[in-house]
Amino acid sequence: MAQKVTLVVFEGGLVFSALEVHMQKVRQGMVLDLVDRARQGGFEHIIVVTPYQDLASKLQATGVQVAVDRELGEPFHFGQQLMDVVQSYGLEKVLYMGGASAPLISSGEFQYLRELLEQNDGILLANNYYSADIVGFSPGRALERITLPPIDNTLALALSNEAGLRWVPTQRTLGLNFDVDTPTDIMIMSVHPDRGFHTSQAVADLSWDFGRYTEIKELIGNPNGELVIYGRVGSNLFQYLDANTRCRLRLYSEERGMKALGRDARGEVKALMGRLIEQLGFEGFFAFLAEIAMGAVLDTRVLFEHFGWQLTSADRFASDLGEIDLISHPLLKQFTRAAMEAPIPVLLGGHSLVTGGLWALIDAGSKG
Repeated sequence: MAQKVTLVVFEGGLVFSALEVHMQKVRQGMVLDLVDRARQGGFEHIIVVTPYQDLASKLQATGVQVAVDRELGEPFHFGQQLMDVVQSYGLEKVLYMGGASAPLISSGEFQYLRELLEQNDGILLANNYYSADIVGFSPGRALERITLPPIDNTLALALSNEAGLRWVPTQRTLGLNFDVDTPTDIMIMSVHPDRGFHTSQAVADLSWDFGRYTEIKELIGNPNGELVIYGRVGSNLFQYLDANTRCRLRLYSEERGMKALGRDARGEVKALMGRLIEQLGFEGFFAFLAEIAMGAVLDTRVLFEHFGWQLTSADRFASDLGEIDLISHPLLKQFTRAAMEAPIPVLLGGHSLVTGGLWALIDAGSKG
């Protein structure tokens, strides 16, 4: 008889600003939807690790087991916390997910992951082998054979390289590859019809401007349109864009692996687009984009590292939303104002914007 698979969800993190409070509320809605869809996909045992008492109460009321995280003020070590959960509950087959890792996942995709783990031993599943936030593995004690990673992104690599688990590539679907890291991701998800009930309720309480996202979604389907896409864009996304967009594309990809290779931490990021901005100035750069395209989607984190700006998450998120008055960094404030005043719609965000985010926008457009 196949062993049951346990879904383990982590949702936590420190909150420093009003924007992050809004994001936290939406993320909690995502966790509730994640649990609903996992149950529909046949998961009978679900554990959520969180320090948020309001979320814990809502989950416990539905019969979900909640493992209370360490106090928010204490250092968090992902690998050690996951090991504690696996050992405490004696888990043999585990599907780990971040709380905002798959807001568009379907119950069918949950069933697919569950059955793969149930029917196989000594395997590893990951939505992104090099930077995963969905990882399935069997046996659970494989964690004892690895150097426990401080963050979830490198868990799949460790389980493969150190524990010797056999990696089984998963289906490449939007549900398994779109995650929420920034306000931009929330905005994109908000215009997608497959968002969950609890997420929709949380999004409805936001007072954010969705206009730019709707404009870019419409531009993607315009055969007379032209769109600039910039950042850490992979070849798989380019192939998808080429096959599924109706507008012309100007795609500029650089600094892939910036974080995984530690280039950002060592101050080694050098961007061609960053040098162009330095030559033209912020206003001149966005005026130039308007000369060559009708819209732009920018992975700004590459630019920020090129400029050497030391930014708080609150400042980055405020820039993504175009909330200029909430930005404390003077140069970021100028950059963001120029983007918002550009003659064309400009989306600002992180790596997820030019990966799953664009994918989700195209999919939303195809579904009306």
